[in-house]
Amino acid sequence: MLRLDTVVVMFLLMSVFIPAGWGSEPTVHMTVKPNADKPFCSFFANRAPNIQLGLKNCTWFKQSSCCRQKEIDALFPRVKPLRGASPACQKYTNYLMCYVCAPNQGEFYLKESLTVCEEFCDAWYDACQNAALKGSVIKDLYSNGSEYCNSRRFKVQPARKGGCFFFDAKQDTSKGFCTSAGLMMLLASLFFLHSYSNYFCNWKNA
Repeated sequence: MLRLDTVVVMFLLMSVFIPAGWGSEPTVHMTVKPNADKPFCSFFANRAPNIQLGLKNCTWFKQSSCCRQKEIDALFPRVKPLRGASPACQKYTNYLMCYVCAPNQGEFYLKESLTVCEEFCDAWYDACQNAALKGSVIKDLYSNGSEYCNSRRFKVQPARKGGCFFFDAKQDTSKGFCTSAGLMMLLASLFFLHSYSNYFCNWKNA
């Protein structure tokens, strides 16, 4: 079973609300061998990305998405935001959570491990450095974006090397996601996504 202590280790100040039906058996997806010449969804058993016009979050991936809205609803649990988190912090956290929808995730999410570009880590850190984590201000705990991403158990490497997640905020096509309704959905435990993936893989291989 998925251990609650590993789910909440990322943000100790957050309360994670598990979606209804979480205790039921996960949906089985057929695993296929990825084709290096075509994008594949490594988070979702290597299925192919497709058009998802119904996305309400991560809308910039509507034309080619690895995720479906019902999966966003399950994987982005409602949580309390970090104390002092700015709208920019909330947005950058949401950008990173949307890696599960990225059609090129097979390049940076491999073997249940996420690699984030150093440049994105720096932007995320700059946006969130004044928020509180573990009872302390983030900038007092970590000195740069790489340290912050590593503390979240992500691998980090420069964008020039490729094979890492990066998102340009100019690509954001959402309309006011960081409203009162959106605040409770952001800053979700990214470690929760990894935990879900590990749980799914362990269940599948049991």
